[in-house]
Amino acid sequence: MSFAKLTIRNAAYTADPSTGAHVFHVEDPHALVQAAGYLKHIHGCIDEENIFFRGESKLYGTLPPTLFRGAESQGAQARKIGILNAALALARDENSIFQRLDQHVHEPLLQHYGLKTSWIDVVDNIWVSLWFACHKAKAVGRINEYLHFEQRTVAKEPGSFAYVLLVSADAKSVKSSAAGIVIGKKTELVDLRVAAPSIFLRPHAQHGLLMRMRGDSHMRPLDYMPQVRGIIRINLGDALEWLGHGKMLGVHALFPPPFYDRGYDILLHSGIKGSVDIGSIHHIGA
Repeated sequence: MSFAKLTIRNAAYTADPSTGAHVFHVEDPHALVQAAGYLKHIHGCIDEENIFFRGESKLYGTLPPTLFRGAESQGAQARKIGILNAALALARDENSIFQRLDQHVHEPLLQHYGLKTSWIDVVDNIWVSLWFACHKAKAVGRINEYLHFEQRTVAKEPGSFAYVLLVSADAKSVKSSAAGIVIGKKTELVDLRVAAPSIFLRPHAQHGLLMRMRGDSHMRPLDYMPQVRGIIRINLGDALEWLGHGKMLGVHALFPPPFYDRGYDILLHSGIKGSVDIGSIHHIGA
């Protein structure tokens, strides 16, 4: 089920000029929320899927997890997975905090704080996803470990848009799993607000979850775009106006410094050795 048959005031189903992908263009906040709620309801009732949000500043046509970007073969994919698994093993051995968490949480948690993994970030709050669509991440350093966010502007990007991808994940587990973890037929989902304590403040601030496709017995898919159920498009100027300048939607709130985010501080001092292949725990600047 897509947006093709949906009729809402101040909204229209159209083709996006950048990729030709069909998008649902909305012109007021009510249309944004109603469109998002439409797919949540339809897919939740009919397909037993949960719909989550992912903000993008542009459409790419693909949705690879960060670990698989640039990996065009199963051999390259396997090599990167091996490097990541070695880093995970070291993190578990040297940091007792991981022993208190279900093993399914380790990789998603590190992804949320900067490592490149087989998971993708999604959120369960439409306004947080819109914030990400209206900001660009700027990284420097040997392995891009220093990161800050700059707000997009209409002056620099006239005629531009903000996009919200509506990403599905199985709502029911097919095997036993811990709280906040759903291992379905097609996807795995970790809700870090449930599966990780709030000493890891960032995922709670962002309403953050992680999703990945399960694939077959050989390897996961390189592209998770098949899980996208719809795309909402907003004029950049409208999106910026709707967000405003409240403290709850600022970098300080969405990416709490380690002084407030005890879990972030633990990870920064955990000795996890990053690399070009798997990135690192990010140092977030203002």
